[in-house]
Amino acid sequence: MKKLFYENVRENTLALERSQKVQRTRFILARTLVFPAMLIVLIHGYDMGSAAELLIGGFLLLLFAVLVARHRKLERLLLLTKAYLAVTAGYLERFSGAWKTLPEDGAAYGKEKRPPDRDLHIFGTASLYQYLCAARTQAGRERLAAALTATPRDLERTRRRQAAVAELLAHPLLCIELEARGARLPDGHDTRALAEELAQPLKGSLKLISCIGIVFAVACTISFLWAAFLHGPWALPLILFMFNLTVAMAFYPRTQRELAPLGRMARELRLYGRIFYALERAPLRGEAFAAVLAPLFAPVRARQAQSRLTTLAQCAAMRRNFVFFVLANGLLLWDLHCMAYFSHWRIQAGAAAAGWLKVWAEVEVLLSLARIGHTREVHAFPRFIDGDAPQLMAEGAMPLVIPEEAATPNDAHFTAGTLVITGSNMSGKTTYMRTLGSNAVLAYAGAPVCAKSFALTPMAVYTSIQISDDLAGGISTFYAELLRIKKMMTYSKRGKPMLILIDEIFRGTNSADRIVGAREAIRRLTLPHAITIVTTHDFELCDLEREGVPVTNAHFEEHYEGDKILFDFKIREGRCRTTNAQYLLRMAGIMGE
Repeated sequence: MKKLFYENVRENTLALERSQKVQRTRFILARTLVFPAMLIVLIHGYDMGSAAELLIGGFLLLLFAVLVARHRKLERLLLLTKAYLAVTAGYLERFSGAWKTLPEDGAAYGKEKRPPDRDLHIFGTASLYQYLCAARTQAGRERLAAALTATPRDLERTRRRQAAVAELLAHPLLCIELEARGARLPDGHDTRALAEELAQPLKGSLKLISCIGIVFAVACTISFLWAAFLHGPWALPLILFMFNLTVAMAFYPRTQRELAPLGRMARELRLYGRIFYALERAPLRGEAFAAVLAPLFAPVRARQAQSRLTTLAQCAAMRRNFVFFVLANGLLLWDLHCMAYFSHWRIQAGAAAAGWLKVWAEVEVLLSLARIGHTREVHAFPRFIDGDAPQLMAEGAMPLVIPEEAATPNDAHFTAGTLVITGSNMSGKTTYMRTLGSNAVLAYAGAPVCAKSFALTPMAVYTSIQISDDLAGGISTFYAELLRIKKMMTYSKRGKPMLILIDEIFRGTNSADRIVGAREAIRRLTLPHAITIVTTHDFELCDLEREGVPVTNAHFEEHYEGDKILFDFKIREGRCRTTNAQYLLRMAGIMGE
């Protein structure tokens, strides 16, 4: 159903694009015909002294100007339509699996010292971040990366994000529009430099610059009007014109330096203005979203201030034309007025600009978190359980990185203690652990999770799943795993709730030592404030249940049809009774029949 929605959006947008291209062709044709006709009529009317022809020529000039303006607006709309198509294609890629090839995978945010980043596929290829990311700005991407943590932090912020995301899910078309407008920004746009430039006040006396600009601009203008209409001497306006131009040239190095940021920011300012306008008129009235958007309205209204700054940027850009530069500065001291106005704007609204940009960065995070609700049929907002006793309850939990139609839902009902999971190779043990851990990460971020229902105590997630050696550091795979488990034990001394996930415990050593070490590690990690889940092929560890340790057993199993091995990927109570290693060896041709 959700896929069909985005397919319909794509078809409608493609139809709109085709219509806009037809309109563009018509505008180009109309401009091509009107412009030479205007020139011919004006020239002929001037030669013949025909007022009627001159009037018609003036009308054609006005028509040409309207056509140019309408054409430019249509080109902007066409660019936005293309952005719509790109965003819609991104949503459809979440259904097809093509999202795993997207360039923005967040690999730069993964830390080697944070095992869950790799173990739970939080960052990197085919990761949670890659699936979710709708951020275009660097600040938005950094905020999203910070939100995807295996350690619960600010639960109040998490709950506010949940409420804001829930409101976004009710407006899928709005989400597409906001993402499309954001997509027009430069990829990886760093808003910090923009905010710093806008907040930096100009040095020197603003009042002096303003007085010079106003006094001499007025004097030059009045003198020209006096000479032109009252037959005054032309010497005075010409002297004032040259004086103003000399002053402008004297200030030119400074005005060029102070106004340079406006030239660089002109396009970005226009794009952010349209984003702020879209946010202001968005039907988002919930308390959580209102708090997010609050900096756009106070202490300075973002859209109005941005509109003034965009106009100023356009005025400053006109200076690049040499003829305009000479005339505007000779008559009006244009550069000084622009510099003074820019300084005035910075004093009034410069400090607030950083807040506006942070608003958009947070909205990008919310749009990213909402992707799960937009693209997954089965999703739910998690519930956080108060108290120090760890609990994790899930119904129909599935991993995000596996297509929904290919994933097998599983339940979970855990309190403090240890679960030992056995099962054949490829039966789903590791996937089950990752499903619980990754959904916990999504829960802490404020996103919906891939489950019918999900509730948990806020607890730090510690993992030992993907272990690799370190040749440079002289650390073997076994020793690397020991270090991870030692960190778990160290953190456990704090007495705070933990979710511990260990895959194939002590796989890097011989079977005798592995069983002895695993028994001791499980005993130490079976704590009243921890949920510990361990997978193993060593059935001896299942006997811990009979030794008084609060350990329960579960397993995954397989069945055979002819020469095929089949899995249902469903977790079951009790220990596993079968193995498939020899069967797989025979299938691979390593072991004979």
